[in-house]
Amino acid sequence: MLGRRARSILAVLVVLVLVAVSLGACAPATPAPTPVPPTSTPAPTAAPSGAAPVRLAILMTGEITDLSWNAQMYRAAMEIKEKLGIDVAYSEQIAPADGERVMREYADEGYNLIIAHSFSYGDAVFRVAQDYPNVNFAWAGGMNKTAQNVADYDQPFYQASYLIGILAGGVSKGTMNFLGGFDIPVCHSMAEAFKAGARSVNPNSTLLASYVGDWGDVAKAKEAALAQIDAGADFGIGCGEGPTLGMIEAAKERGVYATGYVGDMSEIAPDTVLTSLVWNLYPLLETMVKDVQAGAFQPGKFYSLGVAQGAFEMPINPKLKDKVPASVLEQVEKAKADIIAGKLEVPYIPQ
Repeated sequence: MLGRRARSILAVLVVLVLVAVSLGACAPATPAPTPVPPTSTPAPTAAPSGAAPVRLAILMTGEITDLSWNAQMYRAAMEIKEKLGIDVAYSEQIAPADGERVMREYADEGYNLIIAHSFSYGDAVFRVAQDYPNVNFAWAGGMNKTAQNVADYDQPFYQASYLIGILAGGVSKGTMNFLGGFDIPVCHSMAEAFKAGARSVNPNSTLLASYVGDWGDVAKAKEAALAQIDAGADFGIGCGEGPTLGMIEAAKERGVYATGYVGDMSEIAPDTVLTSLVWNLYPLLETMVKDVQAGAFQPGKFYSLGVAQGAFEMPINPKLKDKVPASVLEQVEKAKADIIAGKLEVPYIPQ
């Protein structure tokens, strides 16, 4: 047992402890330390006020490996995805009859910029757009046909076609050929500009032009191109993937020159494809995406980006470059510079 003195000391200690606890409970809490600002790199700046997140979907009639119309759109879409960081989806080999169904599926999934990358999707895109007024659509009409939420995008191939015509005029013996799918403004203006470019070099040059009535029938196009070549043509250009591939096959068989369409087709026939009309679709897609972000897409616009906007290139096949006189290459470059500077306006003849 504790002695009397020890019990007294213990009692005092207990009282002191109770007093300390009581005072602590009544005292204000100690404030938390102020957070130290982080020293790491700050997060990216938020999108501008009012900017809409863009989800892009694209319909294509052919394969993305075709070295032409579909491959160029696919490449541009992947570049957009990488550089702008947006959601991008695509469907290849979609027949025109299935276009409406696929567009509706994309709209229902929340895609708000849907591009129907073919003239043949035209009727379907306008039907679907009426049911989805808040979705932005675009189609490859090339004829300034738009609606409130439907844009059209031009294919001013005629500008690049004029430059290739200069090249052809300096290489050909005087007779050239043009082969298109249908006689629509995009194709007709191509033929006329190609002829004008050739005649700027050789005023006596002639152009054999015809339309096969199909965008994809390569065999039919080859027969038409063979007839043109047998009539004296030695340098050809086409409007449409099928017509161009048929023309290249015919030119390869007859030993004359042809032009690639939309993409660089020199690897298809290295001894035949002297140059290609290459369409760079990135500037077009970037402009559309930024318009959607800014709420400026509607009403539907007619987007027209040509040589001056960096949308076209005309690469010469390295294997055949020595077949082109240096003076002709200089003339092509000068004409291109004049178009960019606004000094030369290529004639647009749609019909």
